[in-house]
Amino acid sequence: MNAERFHAIVTALSQEMAERNLVGKMQELINALQNVVSQPQHPPHQQSLANSLKSMYSATTDAPSDRFSPTWRQILSEIGGEDLFGNALEKTIKQVFERNQITPAVALQELQGIQKRLQAFKNALEQAISALRHFRIGDETLSPGQCEIGLLIPRKAVSNCLPELAEELKELSFILNAFSEVATGKKVDLPIRSISSTDLMVYLDAVLPFAACLAVAIERTVTLYKQLLEIRKLREDLRKQGVPDEQTVGIEDYANKLIEGGIEKASVEIIDKFYHQKDGGRKNELLNAVRISLNKIANRIDRGYNLEVRVEPIQAKEEDTKKDQHIREAILTIQSATPKMQFLKLEGEPILKLPEGKEKAKKKE
Repeated sequence: MNAERFHAIVTALSQEMAERNLVGKMQELINALQNVVSQPQHPPHQQSLANSLKSMYSATTDAPSDRFSPTWRQILSEIGGEDLFGNALEKTIKQVFERNQITPAVALQELQGIQKRLQAFKNALEQAISALRHFRIGDETLSPGQCEIGLLIPRKAVSNCLPELAEELKELSFILNAFSEVATGKKVDLPIRSISSTDLMVYLDAVLPFAACLAVAIERTVTLYKQLLEIRKLREDLRKQGVPDEQTVGIEDYANKLIEGGIEKASVEIIDKFYHQKDGGRKNELLNAVRISLNKIANRIDRGYNLEVRVEPIQAKEEDTKKDQHIREAILTIQSATPKMQFLKLEGEPILKLPEGKEKAKKKE
C-alpha cells in the first residue's frame, strides 16, 4: 500500500472508533458485567448489563468499515484490526457470552482482553495519523459521488516483468472499456489515481455509470466463482493423492462449463440493465464484448487477481432532481455490490480456461 492510502484508511478507522465510542461503550459493558459478577442476584445489574450489550451492538451495526472495499478490508486485516470493528466485533462479543453463560467471570476476562486491544489500536491509529500529518503526507479520500476502480495484479501473473505487465494493462483496459461503453456509450481514457508497487495495485478514476456497471460485473463474476472453490480444492486433493492430471480433466471441463453458463446469463443482465442506446447492432457487439470481458475477469480471479470499485456517498437532499436520483441509484448499486467483491482464499492451481476472444482478434488483423 502507499502512504496516502494508508493515511485515508487509518483516518476512517479512527473516525469510526470516535463517532461510535467503541472504547467507551466496551468499558461500560465491562463495568456492567463486573457488577453482575460481584452481585449476581441483584436484578438492576442484570438490566444494566442488557442495556450495555444493546448499546455495544448498536455501535457495531451498519459500521462504515463493513462497507470497506476488499483492498481496504485486506489492509485492516494486515494491521491487526479486522475483528475490532463492525460485524466482526459484534460476533466476537456474542461468542464470548455464549461460551460463558455459566461463568461470567471468564467472560469478563475475555472482554477485558478485547478492551485492551481496542484501546491499543485506537492509540496506534491516533499516533499514525499524527505522524503522517507531521510529515505532510496526504490521504487518498474520495469526494462525494467520486468513484475509484482498483486492480490488483499478482506479480507472478506477469512474471514480475515490465513488458508482461504492459501487455496485461492493455488487456485490463479492454475489459474496463467494454463496461464503460455499455454504461456511457463511449470508451474512456482510464485516468490513473495512484499506483501501489507492493502488490502491483493500480487505482483509476471512473464516472458513476461506468463504475456501477463494472461493480455489478465484478460482483456477478465473484459470486459465480465462489461455486468453484470446493471444486478447485477437490482437484488439488486428488493431485496430492497421486491422481494423474489427465484423470481430472472432467473436473476442469465441468468447472469451465459451469462458469460459462453463468457468464452467459450475467452478460445479458448487464446489457439489459445498463445499455440505453438505440443501436441494436452495437448492442449485440457489446453483448459479445461483455461476455469476453467477464471470461477475462473470471480467468484472472482464478489466478489471484482482485478487482474492486469504491464510491463516496453523497448527502441526501430534501428535493432530488431526476439526475440526483440516477446518481443515488448508481451509488446504491456500487454499495450493494461492494461486500461481495472480496479476496477469495484460493487453494490449488488455477482451474479456468475460458475463451478470451484472442483467436478472433488475430483473424481480423
